[in-house]
Amino acid sequence: MNQRLKITNQGEVDRLSSLPDELLHQILSFLGTRQAVQTSILSKRWRHVWKITPFLTFDWYDQLFPYTHSSIIKFMEHVLSNRNHEIHVSCFKLFAVYPFPPSFLTRLIRYPNEHNVKEVDVDLEFHRYQPFKLSTFSSDTTQKLKLRAPLDFGDSLKLDCEWVLPVLKTLHLVCPPHISDYKLTVSCLMCLPALTTLRLDGVKLPESLSSMCLPVLTSLSVKRCKLPEEVWDFPNLLSLELDDVRLPENMDDFFSALVSVRDVTLYFTKRFKHDFTICCPQLVHLKIGTRLISSSFDREIMVVAPKLYEFCCMGIFKVILDVDELETASIKVWDANQFNNATLRQKMLAYRPFINTLSKLRIAKILTLDSAMIEGLSAVLVYLTRVPSPFKNLKHVKLPRGCEESSISTALRKYLLGGNPGATFVTALPQSKLNHVVPGSLTSQKVCVFYTMEKRQGETGWLSSHQEGYRE
Repeated sequence: MNQRLKITNQGEVDRLSSLPDELLHQILSFLGTRQAVQTSILSKRWRHVWKITPFLTFDWYDQLFPYTHSSIIKFMEHVLSNRNHEIHVSCFKLFAVYPFPPSFLTRLIRYPNEHNVKEVDVDLEFHRYQPFKLSTFSSDTTQKLKLRAPLDFGDSLKLDCEWVLPVLKTLHLVCPPHISDYKLTVSCLMCLPALTTLRLDGVKLPESLSSMCLPVLTSLSVKRCKLPEEVWDFPNLLSLELDDVRLPENMDDFFSALVSVRDVTLYFTKRFKHDFTICCPQLVHLKIGTRLISSSFDREIMVVAPKLYEFCCMGIFKVILDVDELETASIKVWDANQFNNATLRQKMLAYRPFINTLSKLRIAKILTLDSAMIEGLSAVLVYLTRVPSPFKNLKHVKLPRGCEESSISTALRKYLLGGNPGATFVTALPQSKLNHVVPGSLTSQKVCVFYTMEKRQGETGWLSSHQEGYRE
C-alpha cells in the first residue's frame, strides 16, 4: 500500500486513531488477528496497537487467507513472539484446518494457560491423530472453555485430577464426527466446582451418574448422544438443551426431577416410541418442534406446568396442556418449503388431526400464526366450520409480516375469534405485552432445548435463527 490510510473529517483529523486503546481493542476484537496485524500500516498510532490487544483469534477457516501452510506457522510465530507479554489475553481462539507440528501445537495449546486467558475456544478437528489430555487445558483463570478436538479423557480420572479449572463457569465439548469413542467420565466434571453451563456435543455420557455433583449448574445442553436411564439430579438447573439424542423410556421421571427448570424446548424428527409427560412446576417457556405430521406421529405429549407463560410449537403433533394460564401460544410450520410442495389432500390429512391440538390451546390470550399455518388451516375449513371456536380467553391473533387481515376468510375468522367477541387481529403486539416480564423467569436468556433423532442439515443456522426468534 503506497499511501497510508486515514479516517478523517473535513479538518483532516484522524478521529478513529484518537480513540483510547480500550476502544481500539474492542474494534479489533471483531477482527481476526491477521486483520488486526494488518492495521499496523495505517499510521504510527496503529503500528503497535495489535501487540497489546487482549484478543487473539487465529481463524484458518478463512478462505481468503493467501498464504501457504509454512507461512501460516511463520505468521503465528511472529505474533506470539512480538506481542506485549505483559498484557494478559482475555480471549484466545484457534481454528485450525491444517495439522501443525506437535511441538508448535503444544506451544499454542499451552499459551492460554501461561497468559491468564479467561475465554478459550480451540477447534482442532483436523488433528485427528493427536489426542490431547484434559490436563493440557488446566488453568487457574479460564472461565469459558470450548474444545472441538480429539481428547483423551483417560480410563478413570481421579477426583484430584490434573485437569484443574477452579473458576471455569462454561464448558463446551464437541466431538469431531470422525471420532467414535469420545466418552466423558463423571470424575472429570467433579473437578469443576464453579461450572454453571455445560454443553456436550457428540460426547458419550457415562451410564451411572449417581456420583455426579454439579451444585451450581444452571444450563445444560446435550447433543448427538444417548441419555442414560439413570435420572440426573440437578436441583438448580434452569434450562435444558437436548439435540439429536435417544431418550430413555423413563422420560416422565427425567422431567419430574427438574424441579427448578424454567425454559425447555424439544425437537424431534422421528416417531417417539412412548407417550411422556413434561411435569415441571417452575416451567415458564416451552417450545416443541417436529418435522413429522400428526398423521404419522401417533404419540401424545402431555404438559403439566402451572406457571407456563409461553408455548411455541413448530410442526404438527399431538399435545395436551394442563396449565392454569397461558399468555402466548405460537404455532408455526417447521418446514415451509415442504408444506408448499404438499398437495391439498396431503395438507388436509396432516392438519385435520391438528384441530384437536388447537383446542388444547383454548386458554391462550395471544395466538401467533405464521403464513404456512394460516394456509394450512384454510385448507381444512370444512372441518373448522363443524366445531366452535375454542379460544375463550383470546385477546389477539398476531398475523405474520405481509399478511393482511382482509386475506383471512370468514370461516377462519369465526374459528379464531368466535370464542371471544372482543378478540382482534394484529400485526404487532401491544407494547405492554412486549415489555412484560414474568417474575422469576429467565429474561436475559431463553435457552432452547432440541431433541432430534437424526442429524439434519444446517442445524447451526437453525439454532441461531430460531433461537433468536424465540427470544422475541
